[in-house]
Amino acid sequence: MKKILFVTAVPQTASAFLSGYLNTLADEYDVHFATSLSGHTSVDKVSTKVTLHDIEIARKPSIAKDILSLFNLWLLIRREQFDVVHSVTPKAGLVTQLAAFLARVPNRFHTFTGQVWATKTGIKRKLLKWLDKLSALLTTACLADSPSQRQFILENSITTDIKCTVLAKGSISGVNLEKFQHNQNARHQLRDNLGINENTFVFLFVGRLNREKGIQELLTAFRRLTAKRPIKLLFIGADEEDFSEEINQQSNMEFLGFQRNINDFYSMADCLVLPSHREGFGNVIIEAAACKLPAIASNIYGLSDAIEDNHSGLLHPVKNVEALAQLMQQLIDSPALANKLSEQAYQRVVTDFDEKHLINAFIAYYQAQFGMKSSSSHNGNPSDKDNGLSTNSSATEENKSGDTNEKVV
Repeated sequence: MKKILFVTAVPQTASAFLSGYLNTLADEYDVHFATSLSGHTSVDKVSTKVTLHDIEIARKPSIAKDILSLFNLWLLIRREQFDVVHSVTPKAGLVTQLAAFLARVPNRFHTFTGQVWATKTGIKRKLLKWLDKLSALLTTACLADSPSQRQFILENSITTDIKCTVLAKGSISGVNLEKFQHNQNARHQLRDNLGINENTFVFLFVGRLNREKGIQELLTAFRRLTAKRPIKLLFIGADEEDFSEEINQQSNMEFLGFQRNINDFYSMADCLVLPSHREGFGNVIIEAAACKLPAIASNIYGLSDAIEDNHSGLLHPVKNVEALAQLMQQLIDSPALANKLSEQAYQRVVTDFDEKHLINAFIAYYQAQFGMKSSSSHNGNPSDKDNGLSTNSSATEENKSGDTNEKVV
C-alpha cells in the first residue's frame, strides 16, 4: 500500500481545503498528515483513517524553529519511508521539500496557493522569490490553484511548464455544494438579528483584514458611495492590522470577527467584495457564488479565474479606489444587473467548481504522476471532464484541478 504524507503549517488548511483529498485517498492508501497540532489529537473534517503527526512549523521566519522543523520532518519521513510527500502553503513547502529531498522520497509534490513576494519590492522580493524557486526545484511535480497563477510563476521562472499543473478549472479544492447554498430563511433571520432591513444593500468582505487584502481601498471606496436606499458594509475574519476600530466608528460599517455560519452571511448579503492585492485563487469568490452571491474583486491573477468579468462578477484594476467605488455604485443602482450576475455566478460554480470535480481531478493527478491505480473514484467513476487536468504537463499528456474566515493560506 502506498504511503502518502501531507504537510501544512497549520491544521486549518486541511480542514478548509484538503479534507476531501485526504479522506478519499485514505480509503485506499496509507495517508498521513503532519502539522502543528498544538496538543490536539484530531483535525476537524479529517478522517480517523488519516494518521496525524505533530510537527511544529512556524508561519513567520525563525532560523532555529525552521531548522528544528526540517530535522523533525526528515526524521519522520526517514522512519515511515513515504512514497509521496505533498506540501501546501509557502513555509511548509520549503521545509517539507528540503526534508523530503534529503530523505530521497521518490515523489515530492507541492501546491502553490499564491506568492507572498508578488507585492514585495527590492531585496525582500528577490529573497522570497528565490525561496519559492528552491521549493519548486526540489519537487518532482507541483500544482498551482489557478491557470493565471500558473502563468505568473512560469513567467517568473519559478518552475517549468512540464512540471506544473492546474486541477480542472482551478481553485485549491472547489466548493461543497451541499454545504454552500443560498438560504432565504437564513437571510431574513440574520438580517433581523443584525438590525438590517431587506431594503438595505449589504456589501460583505470575508477574509483576513490587512492591507494586502485591499481593506484600506475598500473603506475609502465605500465612503464615496451615494444611494437612495440604505447601504451597509460588513467585515468577517481576523483583524490582523487593527482596522476594526476604524470600521466600527462608522454607522453603516460593522466588524463581526470570526463567524462559523459563513454560508448564512453569503445568503444575507447582496455583494461580496475582495479588492485584494494578491491571491492564488480566492475560494471565497466561488463559495459566495454557490450561495448566489456575486462578487466585485481586483483584476489580478487568481481572482481573474475565480470571476468571469461581467458574467459572474465584476473586476476592477488593483488598488484603484475610483474604479472599485464605481462598480459598487453600479450594483446598488442596478438590481437587475445584481440578479443577473447572481444567477450566472451560481451556474458557473456548479459547472466548473464542484468539489467532486476537484477531488476526482486530484486522484487522477496522483494516478498519472506515479501509476497509483484506484479501483474507484469519488462518487463513482468520473468522466473525462471530472478527471481533467488543465494546462500542459506530463500528467495532462498521460490523462488526455470549511469556513472561509478561518482558512489560513
